[in-house]
Amino acid sequence: MGRSRKAPQGAFLLTIVYKYAIIELTNINKSMNKYKQWYTDITDRAKNRVLETYTESHHIVPRSLGGGDEANNLVNLTAREHFVCHWLLVKMTTGQEHHKMLNALRMMRAEKQGQQRYNTKINARVYENIKQEYAELQSKQFTGTGNGFYGKTHTEEARKRISEANKGRVQPLDEKEKQKASWAKRKELGVQRKPYDDEYKQDRSEKYSGKGNPRYGVEVSEDTRKKIGDKIRGRKQTEEEKLTRSLANMGKKREKRLCPHCDQLVAVNGYARWHGDLCRSHPVNTA
Repeated sequence: MGRSRKAPQGAFLLTIVYKYAIIELTNINKSMNKYKQWYTDITDRAKNRVLETYTESHHIVPRSLGGGDEANNLVNLTAREHFVCHWLLVKMTTGQEHHKMLNALRMMRAEKQGQQRYNTKINARVYENIKQEYAELQSKQFTGTGNGFYGKTHTEEARKRISEANKGRVQPLDEKEKQKASWAKRKELGVQRKPYDDEYKQDRSEKYSGKGNPRYGVEVSEDTRKKIGDKIRGRKQTEEEKLTRSLANMGKKREKRLCPHCDQLVAVNGYARWHGDLCRSHPVNTA
């Protein structure tokens, strides 16, 4: 009798993976069918009753999914039922439809005059998951080419309007705190801005040098100088600030310039203050 040939190991593994995938998809479908059944039970029951308590109109097939305002697509639900139905719609949908239903559920917490929203507290973990998933989907949808302003630039007129609107504006404290929290989160996740390339630096340098610099020809008044001096005089850096600067400059070589008067190589940030025309060895200063 001839021996039966064994299936190649790779084919065997593919078969197992395929079976598990089918089982997983079956489980997902069962769950979605369960939520769909619950949703249908609530909306069907609402079609054949009259409530004298507060109700909210609900589209059985949401408008964002193609439903219309026809009478057979509308039911009156209690605020609690309305909330639960939108929660079930999140569970029932996938892909772009899931994204839309997440947004609809998120907006269920919004209120306007005459509404009595579902007031039961949402479990913190559930609320966090809803908000996080919605934020991730929003980020993916509006990043890069999905951004409505992708590849566009403001006109000079628009820039002027924006500048005028923000002139003299004092940033609110809560806005500052949000920015700080965002920066801290990015730092914690290790998200850093990509370094500017040499071409970009050169372009910026040429664009904002001389008369292109917004501060070109502007003289700082003595009153302003005094205010700046009073603000920073006696200020001491915190240990955190010192550490941040130290880490940022670690491994970097500071650019130096040769002073033609004292023949010393000095850091560029100190050159303008102590050397060049102000150098003690300069003939003007030694005369």
